[in-house]
Amino acid sequence: MSLLPLPVLPWRPVVALHAALWLVACGGAEAAVTTPPVTTPVTPITFTLSSSATASDGSLPTTYTCDGTSTSPPLSWRGLPTGTVSLAMLMTTTPTQGATKYNWLLYNLPVSDSSIAAGTNGQGTVGFADDGGGLSYAAPCSQGPGLKTYTFTLYALSQRPTLTGLTANQVTGAALTAAMASITLKTATLNVSITRTAAMINCGYVKQSLTSFAAANALSVACDSTYAAISTTGIQSKHAMMNGITATNQQVPLPQNFTGTNAWRIPLTPQVAATKTAAVDGPIGIAVNGVPIFNPCKQGGCNAGAGGGDTKVLGELDLCNGHAGRADDYHYHAAPTCMMSEQSATYWDTHPLGWALDGYAIFGYRNPDGTTATRDTGCGGNTVTHPNAPSGYAYHVTDISPYVLSCFHGVPSPDLAGQGAKYSPIRPPGAPQRGATNMTLDATAVRLAIGGTTTMRWTVGADTFEIRYTRTSATCWNFVFVTNAAVTASDAYCRAR
Repeated sequence: MSLLPLPVLPWRPVVALHAALWLVACGGAEAAVTTPPVTTPVTPITFTLSSSATASDGSLPTTYTCDGTSTSPPLSWRGLPTGTVSLAMLMTTTPTQGATKYNWLLYNLPVSDSSIAAGTNGQGTVGFADDGGGLSYAAPCSQGPGLKTYTFTLYALSQRPTLTGLTANQVTGAALTAAMASITLKTATLNVSITRTAAMINCGYVKQSLTSFAAANALSVACDSTYAAISTTGIQSKHAMMNGITATNQQVPLPQNFTGTNAWRIPLTPQVAATKTAAVDGPIGIAVNGVPIFNPCKQGGCNAGAGGGDTKVLGELDLCNGHAGRADDYHYHAAPTCMMSEQSATYWDTHPLGWALDGYAIFGYRNPDGTTATRDTGCGGNTVTHPNAPSGYAYHVTDISPYVLSCFHGVPSPDLAGQGAKYSPIRPPGAPQRGATNMTLDATAVRLAIGGTTTMRWTVGADTFEIRYTRTSATCWNFVFVTNAAVTASDAYCRAR
């Protein structure tokens, strides 16, 4: 049987097949088999809110609280959801008892913004913060010690909130959150914690009490862990000084250097003294307008027979219960009635009118409930709980000597013993004159502080007297003394510091 010859295949396809196999085996650029590229899923950016000021433990630095500069902290965010048209920022806290409080409300923030700078002003629209801020940032200022939490919430909105017909003060936290309820796409939150000590809280009381006088009277308060140091010139700007005095040593009010290390130190954590210190001479505290408060007596004490006596009884005080002392320093010896008249009759029932040098607050004539204040037979105060002041004790003024306090219930500041070093008299007292009438001082706080001539006038019998004084430098004044329109003397005086 004969075999049929095998068919001869065309050579070109065979060559092509071999070439293809060779390219595959060798990984050639023209490989017939390719591997599809690997794609990594894109993770969307999380909507987050953060602050560069927040510590690693989530605490907010003191500078952003009422114990610091009270400025708002820096905030930034990322990951806005698609469709965001407007932003709103709310800061809240939830007290131990009561409803949520709002410390800060900003809305209509542009969607192009990604941050809010520290101490921002004018970014977005400000709502009404009911935790004391009003139309601004209410710095955290808890009235109780311990850890407190505050929450910043950023709202991503699909449109601007509709608040038609509401004034700025009516855009409260409740009104704004209600307007945003149906247009909120997403929220991002940041919780911060704040711990206040008793000293911090009491520092806040001192600062708050001086607020309405601070700018006009050049007042400032600096606190450490022990004292609130009140810096003042001792000159107030809202009521007349020296008017109505009938007995004078011819002293006049001059700005004093109660600043820096010479500021008045008020203890921040008052300690009850085992042995009470009598308030027998000199300063016993500071009024909230920056004017020192003295005990009722002259430098020789309250015994008139020993060159002393009650300054109020002797007619040495003006209509506001103050006068200028031997360092030409203005101070009160009794209730600062003119300063008190600048507020409602009940204001001083719950707000300190001054601070004693032992750290306890001085209030008006009544207790917080409006009843006449009881004053113990010890130092002139009581243990009734008072708002806006350290707990345990408070003094009350009265129209009966010793008018403010007779002794210190607490341990006094070192300033009580070192009071003399705070004063720098520039001239000896003039000849005492009694029976003066029509005493007036044409002074303003500005004129006394920066220059211009100030004149004090009064009459005794048929004679008219004037003291004209002009500030020539930070520590120097020119004095001109006039009797019956004739200049009797002129001198330049300078303070040592």
